[in-house]
Amino acid sequence: MPSQGERQNYNWRPNDYSSTTLHRYDMEAEHWTKAFKNASNNHTVGDIVTPVNSMIGVINLILSILSLILIILIHFVKWLRSLIIK
Repeated sequence: MPSQGERQNYNWRPNDYSSTTLHRYDMEAEHWTKAFKNASNNHTVGDIVTPVNSMIGVINLILSILSLILIILIHFVKWLRSLIIK
């Protein structure tokens, strides 16, 4: 296993500022920029689905709150009836 010093001396990329090295870095940067743009363009279908999911979530929240209120009212009426009967 190489030591840390050997790993630091490993020249996996040229560190000079020559025109060919800078050109290669520019080409690599363009490649990664295109790759990320293409990856983000492939996810545009989610833009349509997101508002629908939000509306479904809001409707679900409203129905849950209404059902909670209904259950509380039913229990309250049962409690009142039990008081009246006694």
